[in-house]
Amino acid sequence: MTSHTASGDHKDFVVVIPVDRSKHSEQAYDWYLRNLHRPGNHIFLIHIPERPTLHTAKGGRLSDGEIQRLMQKEKEETEEMINKYSNKHLETNVQAEYKTIYANKAGEAIVDTANELLADMIVMGTRGMGTIRRTILGSVSDYVVHHSHQPVIICKI
Repeated sequence: MTSHTASGDHKDFVVVIPVDRSKHSEQAYDWYLRNLHRPGNHIFLIHIPERPTLHTAKGGRLSDGEIQRLMQKEKEETEEMINKYSNKHLETNVQAEYKTIYANKAGEAIVDTANELLADMIVMGTRGMGTIRRTILGSVSDYVVHHSHQPVIICKI
């Protein structure tokens, strides 16, 4: 699959797939591979780690040591996730690039990154929150659908 630039030149078809450690993002990635992937597509797997909460439930602040421990744990879990996807790429002979983005708002980071990468499409999972919870908390996938300039495929499996 190729797409055309405004000047008519061909470029790789760029697909952004946000991933985290959830089964939902893995299922969306697997669905993309089974149903949409074509040789020559350029895949970017982007990960936006959750920032650790710096305050305790009692209103205190975590110690610097505790913050470092949480950050190290997040780093290790991210590396484990990237290894899992790397193994999938070896099995399927698919090439992908990884980007870790540190941001407070995942939806905005996904939309901004897709724009920066000149993505042709975003494929992502959804956690399937109920109506009330989604209304109160908002949803990353809702944000991306409503703010992206690219087509967005939401895989609810």
